[in-house]
Amino acid sequence: MYSGMRGLSCTLSLLLLAFVTALSAPSPAPLQAQSPVPDIIFTGQFLTLDRAHPRAEAIAVSGGRIVAVGSRSDVEKLANNTTKRITFSGIALPGFADAHIHVGGIGEQLEKLDLRGLTKAAILARVAEAIRSAPPGGWISGGGWDEGFWQPQVFPTAKELDTVSGDHPVVLERIDGHSTWVNSKVLALAKISRDTPDPDGGLIRRDSAHEPTGMLVDHAQSLISPVVPKPTLADRERHIRIALLQFTRWGLTSVHDAGADLDTIAIYKDLLKRGELPVRVYAMARGEAAIKHYLETGPEPDLGNGMLAVRSFKLLLDGALGSRGAEMTDAYEDAPKEHGLQLMKDADLDQIVRAAHQKGFQVNTHAIGDRAVTRALDAFEKAGVTRDERFRVEHASIVTNADLLRFARLGVIASIQPVFVGEYSRWSEDRVGSSRVHWVLRTRDLLNAGVTLAAGSDYPASDSGLPIATLHCLVTRQSAAGKPESGWYAEQSVDVDQALRMMTAGPAFAAFQENNLGALTVGRYADFTVVSANPYQLPSKELRTLSIRMTVVAGRTTFDASSN
Repeated sequence: MYSGMRGLSCTLSLLLLAFVTALSAPSPAPLQAQSPVPDIIFTGQFLTLDRAHPRAEAIAVSGGRIVAVGSRSDVEKLANNTTKRITFSGIALPGFADAHIHVGGIGEQLEKLDLRGLTKAAILARVAEAIRSAPPGGWISGGGWDEGFWQPQVFPTAKELDTVSGDHPVVLERIDGHSTWVNSKVLALAKISRDTPDPDGGLIRRDSAHEPTGMLVDHAQSLISPVVPKPTLADRERHIRIALLQFTRWGLTSVHDAGADLDTIAIYKDLLKRGELPVRVYAMARGEAAIKHYLETGPEPDLGNGMLAVRSFKLLLDGALGSRGAEMTDAYEDAPKEHGLQLMKDADLDQIVRAAHQKGFQVNTHAIGDRAVTRALDAFEKAGVTRDERFRVEHASIVTNADLLRFARLGVIASIQPVFVGEYSRWSEDRVGSSRVHWVLRTRDLLNAGVTLAAGSDYPASDSGLPIATLHCLVTRQSAAGKPESGWYAEQSVDVDQALRMMTAGPAFAAFQENNLGALTVGRYADFTVVSANPYQLPSKELRTLSIRMTVVAGRTTFDASSN
């Protein structure tokens, strides 16, 4: 079980003690006063996730950091006539963090067709509607579709899009972002034919006559890059701004951007310089140019008082389970000739891991299939990576029993996405079969093995980016929409306390920020999220009804529901 510090496991008795204490302990006196005159005092109900002092009525803030935590009367004694005071209703928790999210992709998705949860007929109708208002020959783009909502649950074809698209190119990303459905117009523009070979690490799905069906998987998606309109730098900044604003409304105080190129990092730095970065960003550098640049210049672990950090690399080892791109040791149950895709060779992986290790960078590997997870752990072990480097496996969706123990032994962090329970409950048993489905999204097994867990959403490559949805999915093993009723493999659920620590202390530790974030204690940044009710006291299936009342980063209110 996760302790929130260096991945040490907690016993069930300690967790129960913390739970009882959090509900019943009296408010402590201020733990410490580092500044005699706070800039601001926040008053309300705080659940600090500090086991020594789990409850408080007030915190005092100076220079963006907490300088006192305790009873309202005691904290007020530190104030003078320059101290600002804010009283809130609801329950304040350490700021919610998302350990794996795609910032620019969210802003971009908000400007495209959102196809989440739709039937194929509804998607075709949505495309037809968009075409009616598009300029002649204009591109139509969208994302979020999942054949798990269709009957039968089979991949779509270009010919189906052709019935509504006319002369318009149409590009629709699957929910996982690892495959794309295009119409015949796009195939023609990109010159993808029966003679086009599959690129390394990619797959052009084909029919019985070997003709492309309109489904491009993983690196095959790059075949349309030369013809798809490219967003400008201004477009990309707008997308990032849109996403960051959305995060404040969701109650997020920090996010780990799981794949930022040099242009994206430059946008973050510019926003930081102008004081316009409302959420802390832990950026994972991705792409050959970004990794080469940072290996030459070194990590940037703390920019702008913890608002931005670039000290990790994002690598992709395989694709996604839904697209059958996740790399499996044994073949897919529903495609006996397919084992998924290898997006990075072992030699290249070993080379980057060694270089990163030498230069003080963390490596975060996308690995979903059991074979990809094993290869990631092999590379880390071969390079002599220790617990102190905090290397991560992003997703870790399918983990064998042997690798479960290796995660703990090597001190590798599992960066998981609890909202995947929605997608996986729809089709993963079809993909991997009954003998392997118990390896899928095994949250409690990882905890019980002593593995450090950091929770994120992978949005927009998932059903929801809401941290409230992450909490709900962790505790109930239901999707963000509350399905299935009894939970999917409910024995892998965790309790509220464990879930909240995976959403706060877990990401903080995974970003080397546990001394500054993850709990409300003196000396840490004053980052907190106010929710509408006490999550410890709600029936588990009502967790998804929680709403965000306020979001605060370094003592600055970035969202206040009462004024929106």
